[in-house]
Amino acid sequence: MASLKGKVIAVTGAASGIGLATATRLASLGARVSISDNNERLLASLASELSKKYGETNVFPSVVDVTDRKVVEAWIAETTKNLGPLDGAANVAGVLGRQGNAVSIPEIEEDEWDFVMGVNFGGVRNSMAAEIPALLEGGRTGGAIVNVSSVAGKMGLALNGAYTASKHAVVGLTKTAAKELGAKGVRVNAVCP
Repeated sequence: MASLKGKVIAVTGAASGIGLATATRLASLGARVSISDNNERLLASLASELSKKYGETNVFPSVVDVTDRKVVEAWIAETTKNLGPLDGAANVAGVLGRQGNAVSIPEIEEDEWDFVMGVNFGGVRNSMAAEIPALLEGGRTGGAIVNVSSVAGKMGLALNGAYTASKHAVVGLTKTAAKELGAKGVRVNAVCP
């Protein structure tokens, strides 16, 4: 894979799972990573590990609730202030839900719908709303955003309605953003593990 030396990349959900692997890989390729998560303890551990390996000036950790647009906007503003102009983003933060994955549509509680949609879809929406202006700031062109959806975002999964609906929404928003930003040289894609 090509070097990402000096590229500034924001990663949500960076403290565990796919987000952790993404942040670690980007840093290993020379990127300056702005890592965010809502788990302060795990985020601090990752920030310490990456700072030791790749230098403190290349890692900017922030506790971020992706469901809060103003918090996300402040994080991206601080990212560019501390690391430089944004070159890309990986929007990874996501949840399965509190009720688990064996719940039929009528049994999914209203607050469960709101929680899952808020993190999985709202988090991507809020992140892109902050990232896009940062990528294009000052007339810049180019950059890349990768949103993590799921195989559930490409097909229906029984007994997993809120999660499946949220991941379909991520795919749809990603396609829309790709059409809006392609002419400006910004690539927007989704991965569906």
